[in-house]
Amino acid sequence: MPSRRDFLGHLSLGSIAAISHLASSGQAALPAMAPHYRPRARNVILLFMCGGASHLETFDYKPQLKKWTGKRADEIFSAEELRGFNPEKTVEGCKILPPVFDFKQHGQSGAWLSEIYPRLGEVVDEIAFLKAVHTDSAIHSVGETIWHTGHARPGFPSMGSWVTYGLGAESPDLPPYVVMKDGISTAGDVVFQQGMLPGRHQAAVARVEAGRPPFPYLDLSPGVSPERQRKHLTALNRLNRLHRDRHPTQPELTGRIEALEMAWKLQQSAEGAFDLTRESAGMHALYGGNQFSRHCLTARRLVESGVRFVEIFDGAKGRKWDAHGNRGGLVGNHRSNAGRTDRGIAALILDLKARGMLEETLVVWATEFGRTPFEEANREAQLGRGHHHKGFTLWMAGGGVKGGASLGATDDFGMHAVENPVHVHDVHATILHLLGLDHERLNLRHNSRDVRLTDVFGKVIHEVLA
Repeated sequence: MPSRRDFLGHLSLGSIAAISHLASSGQAALPAMAPHYRPRARNVILLFMCGGASHLETFDYKPQLKKWTGKRADEIFSAEELRGFNPEKTVEGCKILPPVFDFKQHGQSGAWLSEIYPRLGEVVDEIAFLKAVHTDSAIHSVGETIWHTGHARPGFPSMGSWVTYGLGAESPDLPPYVVMKDGISTAGDVVFQQGMLPGRHQAAVARVEAGRPPFPYLDLSPGVSPERQRKHLTALNRLNRLHRDRHPTQPELTGRIEALEMAWKLQQSAEGAFDLTRESAGMHALYGGNQFSRHCLTARRLVESGVRFVEIFDGAKGRKWDAHGNRGGLVGNHRSNAGRTDRGIAALILDLKARGMLEETLVVWATEFGRTPFEEANREAQLGRGHHHKGFTLWMAGGGVKGGASLGATDDFGMHAVENPVHVHDVHATILHLLGLDHERLNLRHNSRDVRLTDVFGKVIHEVLA
């Protein structure tokens, strides 16, 4: 008779470590739930640029800044206006810095794009720009946490978790919430966690590397056949269910059962969904071959396979979009980052549209905040901009969004959101609305209060809805 250690060693995914990983990650099959009203989008692909991309070098053209070049910030802005930026840096003596790249208009909408995004101009008429976004902090970790969870402190559910909590899963064989990333960000992976929601709503963090499985422990242990594994799993599942039925007040037991069931299904389905060799040479040429492009192509395959919410976290390793002078300088930083991502973003939108998927797939481009209209104080040899949360740009495409739209504006300096300003809470409310979810009704009672993604704020931005 095998020992308990031997028995557990032949269980799901080749080792007990896989069970622990999947149970804690919450890869459980989620029941479908009815939306609050008719959804416009079924899936979300979130492209998050980690480090604070500059609105002034990407999508918010401010030629008027040239007239003020060299003026000190405190000659133009009041002391009150200059409060609230990075507490480690002084800004009063910083000099106004005009955009470092040329801009051109693109598409029938005439949208202004920086020269660093040549391919994005091909799809700009699918995009709705929000040019007067503001948030609550110019600190990286806080800005990332607010964007992902709607709260400034960690411990609250991620937006992807709220979406799966509200809508359940489309596919019974794949996790409903998948994250692909290139490193650990300032805020850490807490921004992908489920907070006080059941554990099955946490993101599954996948890797996209040729010859390697997307999730740990998908391979069988040496000497274990699929049939032998199936028998072990059947026995374990029976024991788990008996134990659960004796302890009906412990819902996490159901989560563990569902985790094992999902683990088994992932062995059959995950590698196929993530297998980019099944794509044509032409498709690979369209997307390009870098890591971000592979993530974009994989994101299309995942939503096509029924994954509800996919996030691509770009620039986390080294906080690549953080355009300080000591981080490569503004010019080199943004030219390199845009060059790395432009092709993949444009290809994703073109590909989704060609397949008839863009209408039901909401693509969101976001960053934690923008950059200041003045350069850094005590700058080094290269130009850099500081953190700026009072007015910046995000955009959305597909999924019920009005293509070619542009809502809001910052002032002539790109400093303040002055026309149709929207908070990150409003963006969250709009994303949920497009998925058929009412952000005020999507809540969870926790510690005697109703918790929700938008806290006690948020309004739907109807002006950019088709």
